[in-house]
Amino acid sequence: MTAIHLPTIMLGSFAALLVFSVFFALDWVRDRHRFELLMWSMSFFSAAIGFILLAQRTGSYSFLTISLGNSLALSGLAFVWVGLRLFDGRRLHIAAAFVGPMLWIVLTAGFAEIGNSVNIRLCIYSILVAVYSMLIAWEVWRDKVGETLPSRLVVAIWFFLHGAIYLLRIPFSFVWPVVAGGDTRVLQPFWYSIITFELFVHIIVGGFSFFVLMKERMQWEHKQAAETDALTGLANRRAFFSRLDRLTSEDLGRGALLYMDLDHFKRINDQHGHAAGDMVLSSFSALLSREAPEGCAVSRLGGEEFAAFLPNTGEVDALAFGNRLRWVLGQARFKVDDGEISVSVSIGIASGCALTSDELLKRADRALYRSKAGGRDRVTLWTPEAMALPA
Repeated sequence: MTAIHLPTIMLGSFAALLVFSVFFALDWVRDRHRFELLMWSMSFFSAAIGFILLAQRTGSYSFLTISLGNSLALSGLAFVWVGLRLFDGRRLHIAAAFVGPMLWIVLTAGFAEIGNSVNIRLCIYSILVAVYSMLIAWEVWRDKVGETLPSRLVVAIWFFLHGAIYLLRIPFSFVWPVVAGGDTRVLQPFWYSIITFELFVHIIVGGFSFFVLMKERMQWEHKQAAETDALTGLANRRAFFSRLDRLTSEDLGRGALLYMDLDHFKRINDQHGHAAGDMVLSSFSALLSREAPEGCAVSRLGGEEFAAFLPNTGEVDALAFGNRLRWVLGQARFKVDDGEISVSVSIGIASGCALTSDELLKRADRALYRSKAGGRDRVTLWTPEAMALPA
């Protein structure tokens, strides 16, 4: 048996929670569209108020301390869960998120045998904390599509362990029951001291973990912005050639590079406006992304120029892919203010083994030139024989 001054632990937790709440609120004020920051600020604030109420509890039941205090602390976990779903752009379940805190109030305030028994309350609360902790761990562990944040796994494990530790309180409370009251004269079992200290540490680590996740998300977004074409969402020129260098190096040049140019694109902008031109670019980008085989690299190189590298693809398949793009685009009709327009694309293809990205691009560029010189709306494969013929 060991003595633990629960009010001191509660006050220390209150201070830490309040600091995190203020910092998340300040971050949200600077970046109003990130509502997850607001949710996390509310999470720490709710838990802070809950802990200051819990610091006032005595040996007897009180609605203000036992029911409301614990419910607010539990609401902190609910707000964390809601914030994480906002963080990853998932559907919110606001009503479901706060079932636990409401259930706690109903059970402790509505049933005297629960409200007056510290060990029954401990078991119920441990289950609720464990459920929320596991839900949070699951949300953190589920990576957003296309994104990898290094800290996700660590944070998920941390919350999972916190939930597991709280579940241990249930068998421990039967073997070494907890004594009601938070006074220093009350001796509690040794395990209660350890788990109470773990809760304090969890608050500190949990708060910093969300700052780390947000920092990694912003770094990822900046990287995406630097490597992505703003209009089409495809990789930009720098990102494409970086990946092309890597793919040609890994595959020793096995693959095909398609260099594409939308025909008479300037005419579309001049006659129908830049909005029509942007619509055409976005539509072709969507077509390219949809039709491209898995594992290939696609990009808008700039203006009306696009590229796609198909690893481990031979000339026949590359020609078939290029002609399908050309055919599907040719069937499309684009609505403009004065009617409809059709668009065509010219494509040059280079394929071969042990070719560098520069060599592939030069060959594909020459093949594209042949397509445009030959009347546009066609696919040309680079071969020594084809390039030797007059345009």
